[in-house]
Amino acid sequence: MSAHRSRMPGITRRTVVGGGVALGGAVLLGACSGQGEPTTASLVSPDDPRVQATEEARSATGREHRVTLTPAPTEVDLAGTTVATWAYGSSIPGEEVRVRRGDTVVAELVNDLPAPTTVHWHGLALRNDMDGVPGLTQDPVAPGERFTYRFVAANPGTHWFHPHVGTQLDRGLYVPFVVEDPDEPLSYDEEWVVALDDWLDGVDGTPDDVLAELRQGMGHGSGDGDGPMRMGATLMGATSDHLGGDAGDVYYPEYLVNGRPAGDPHTFEAAPGARVRIRFVNAGGDTAFRVALGGHAMTVTHTDGYPVEHAEADALLIGMGERFDVLVTLEDGAFPLVALAEGKDRTAFAVVRTGGGSAPEADVRPEELDGRVVVATDLTAEEAPAWRRETRTSSTRST
Repeated sequence: MSAHRSRMPGITRRTVVGGGVALGGAVLLGACSGQGEPTTASLVSPDDPRVQATEEARSATGREHRVTLTPAPTEVDLAGTTVATWAYGSSIPGEEVRVRRGDTVVAELVNDLPAPTTVHWHGLALRNDMDGVPGLTQDPVAPGERFTYRFVAANPGTHWFHPHVGTQLDRGLYVPFVVEDPDEPLSYDEEWVVALDDWLDGVDGTPDDVLAELRQGMGHGSGDGDGPMRMGATLMGATSDHLGGDAGDVYYPEYLVNGRPAGDPHTFEAAPGARVRIRFVNAGGDTAFRVALGGHAMTVTHTDGYPVEHAEADALLIGMGERFDVLVTLEDGAFPLVALAEGKDRTAFAVVRTGGGSAPEADVRPEELDGRVVVATDLTAEEAPAWRRETRTSSTRST
């Protein structure tokens, strides 16, 4: 639930995330005219031949990847508790979608929800009319209606998609979306996608109930000095030095790894000594997670889908909507994968097992959480790969 305050009145994190890509796309399309200031006359419509030419320049494989997305009410099991929510299919997160750089994605949205919805392709650089922001790049898709998203997946990396309507993301409507690089420079034996989430739907009312309560103006307090304090749906006194102060405003009864709470943790398995690429996605609405794998250091290779100069970390601080890719060489045994809800004194939890031994307890706090904590601003982008420079050149020529 996005209740973070902003320096700008009326602007929330999701407003920025939701509108930023679309507005950026509008500016880029306006700039295709080559003039200094975009004007109404210089705007490019979706059916303009220049849009098609740019898409063709971005396509590298000539393949189409077709998928049907059917958001609908469903029930999921959270450690023995059945909750009603909305999801793409019968699980949270929805089934991972994986394509290759240069593939054309053809995604048919079939809306089986009792409310309008869209699909926003978070982190992807794509044509503006496919970005899924209602009222800005498309009309919301009404219940019982369909809409086909069609675009070239030009930038490889770890991404995800979700609606951009109301509080729908705060239910189970999100899916990891991986664009593989045919020229992948990394070498590894296994690959895992780890989706982190804060959860209340069906446990403590619905996201709409909580939003209504927050709008009543309960405010953000300072707590009693011994940690955050719950007042209804509001979490008061949640602070973090890593976040520069405020760590959120919403109380969540559960924190999830790949849709599983700590009481019924997901187990990742590999052989001892395996080199694993872990793709972390923070799908939470009001929680930054500090993530560590007990007994291991991590090598950060990507943030938000793009390569960075490799950096060693004991823990990662992953903000809402962010993605981190890391490489880890696994020891022999069973280890805790812990995502601390920053400032909220609760954790999401999973188990990494490469051998025998007892599974770690769900309340464990590995010492790595207090080691070298890396945030995105600590990292330096790698030089753009050749494919990206070539795509930019082709796109410029086509427009």
